[in-house]
Amino acid sequence: MSDSWPPRKTSDPAVPFGEERAFREAVLAITTSIADDLKDTEDRKAALQVVQTQVQRWVQEQVAAGKVVSFTAQRRLVEAVVDERFELGVLTPYIRDRRVESIDLNGCDQVWITYNDGSCHRGPAIASSDDDLIKMIQMWALHKSYNPREFSAANPLLNAALRPADGDEGVGVRLSATMSVTPRPCASIRCHRLVDVTLDDLLKLGTINRSLYRFLRAAVLARLNIVITGGTAAGKTTLLRALASEIHPAERLATLESDYELFLDKLTHRHQNVIAFQARQANSEGAGGIGLDDLIPHSLRKNIKRIIVGEVRADEIVPMFEAMNTGHPGSMCTIHADGTEEIFNRIVMLWTRGVGSQTPPAVIHLNTGQTIDLVVHLRLDPSTNTRFVSEVLEVLPPADSELPSRNHLYRPAGPGGRAVPDITPQCLPRLKAAGFDPALLDPISARWEPR
Repeated sequence: MSDSWPPRKTSDPAVPFGEERAFREAVLAITTSIADDLKDTEDRKAALQVVQTQVQRWVQEQVAAGKVVSFTAQRRLVEAVVDERFELGVLTPYIRDRRVESIDLNGCDQVWITYNDGSCHRGPAIASSDDDLIKMIQMWALHKSYNPREFSAANPLLNAALRPADGDEGVGVRLSATMSVTPRPCASIRCHRLVDVTLDDLLKLGTINRSLYRFLRAAVLARLNIVITGGTAAGKTTLLRALASEIHPAERLATLESDYELFLDKLTHRHQNVIAFQARQANSEGAGGIGLDDLIPHSLRKNIKRIIVGEVRADEIVPMFEAMNTGHPGSMCTIHADGTEEIFNRIVMLWTRGVGSQTPPAVIHLNTGQTIDLVVHLRLDPSTNTRFVSEVLEVLPPADSELPSRNHLYRPAGPGGRAVPDITPQCLPRLKAAGFDPALLDPISARWEPR
């Protein structure tokens, strides 16, 4: 091997595939050889010494085989192995690039990087084979996940929140991976850049305008139960974090998630008294699983004032509604839905999917109308990759039909479908008591500033 190996950067598209593959194979071989030595350590300094020693041994083997490895190559090998163990290997530079929103892997050599302007570009191969990619994902699930997760033929579906890289505490990383059920192992990595986010930040970004800023702030302070809806990547989790930033720092909260994404317990300057719950997947025998529907009732025994569910997907909707109706006003959650009118049928579907499968839809709609106060809907503009609030719905008990009554407080009548006020809410007295100025419901006061 000469000074030209390994290539200058494994992300350089001009690097011959053979050289890049050789580099990745060397990194994986060294990483695998020290896996047991570094199994339980999180001490990077101690790990660095182990890595340097093993790289030296590897270099000696190459020299004995008649190959030359430059000092530059050795240094890069050490860095790459450390990244492989503590970060996400060759993907680490992309995770640290604040322009990157997601990374999709369709096998080891089909890598697609999506940026915050909506553009998508082909990235370098991440591993030399699909088997090596599986090993890498298994390493991430074991060492980078907040709770170790199994990824194998017995458990081919993986969802995990990964710990941020050193110096990147403001980034949340979510991993979803599959094997066996797809022709090749696949993974998607989503980077949440706005973890420590406020409504002020969303106002500056254009997600909300001044009227919505004051309205949503008052809704949180008035302890209204809020459901955030939207499609995939519409910004639901980001808005949930921003709403939570308006809660008094000393108020005792519980966050409940399938995989950690909210990280309110890490933002101690904003939230001083938080219990963060995460569901636990069952083992390969199907035992030991703990779902959100188990955690929500348990959390209510912890003197919680509000509960915040990252995403309601199934059985947890029943205990979530019970919590909202039994002394925990001001609770919040997100639900995947493509519009505010779809939320009611979506709730029925989620409810009947689990323990409430025998509950008549009319009873579910009555519970919905008595529990939820507001639905805030987000939309993603695919042409500009911008997110914004498009609708706000006030939810009331059923009146003339089985469905809950509702007032379209903000309709998508602004630029590009952005929300503008339409009708005075019945909850206005509660909002005014929390400091909301009704004049902000005037269409002129509620205009969106051009961006």
